[in-house]
Amino acid sequence: MILGIYSDLHANLPALHSMQAMAGAIDQWVALGDSVGLYPYVNEVLDWQRLNKVLYISGDHEDALLDRGDPLESFTGTESIRNQAKIITTDNLNTLSKLSKNCSIELDNLKIYFTHYLNNDTHISAKKYAIDLAQLEKQYRGFDFVFFGHTHLPSIIYGRNTIFINPGSAGFPIDIERRCSMIILDTCTGLFELVRYDYDGDELVNAIEASGYNQKLVSFIRNDHRWI
Repeated sequence: MILGIYSDLHANLPALHSMQAMAGAIDQWVALGDSVGLYPYVNEVLDWQRLNKVLYISGDHEDALLDRGDPLESFTGTESIRNQAKIITTDNLNTLSKLSKNCSIELDNLKIYFTHYLNNDTHISAKKYAIDLAQLEKQYRGFDFVFFGHTHLPSIIYGRNTIFINPGSAGFPIDIERRCSMIILDTCTGLFELVRYDYDGDELVNAIEASGYNQKLVSFIRNDHRWI
């Protein structure tokens, strides 16, 4: 089976369209959380995920949206969530209410674990970007692959028996390449590929301006995905 695995799309519909085009034929899509928040296309993205039966894991932005605008770490993020809370459809709100924080599956003799963020015990001094491999292997013993998101930074960590993969951000890249990314995994062979892609920034900017979202988001896009 071919899995298309992505995280942190953040309601970026133009990026979703580019990701589909780059990925090609996918048997099962997996969203590792934060498909909502930041950008305006919340219902369009959630409608697509529901119609395509995406395996969807909850992230912190889903939690905030369910709470109708519970504050996040950033003002811009909180503001966007509160805007989305006003327009999200009943069907999509029901979808969010049923999400799990993580899940595991077995396919073609592979044991795979999906989560948005790793257990705090696996981070050095509870820091977001500092990961303790020894603790990771202890926490997720028995899995061939562990996929996680949250940091927006693509990474592949090879343990003794487990490969830990962050696909990066599907819609809000902040890593050195400043390009969106996702992972394609072939469960028959165990081979995987990090796929990079660009999207129509003008379309997204027009949607931001039309919906009255924070202009900092426009500056972020125009400045090659860098805050100014």
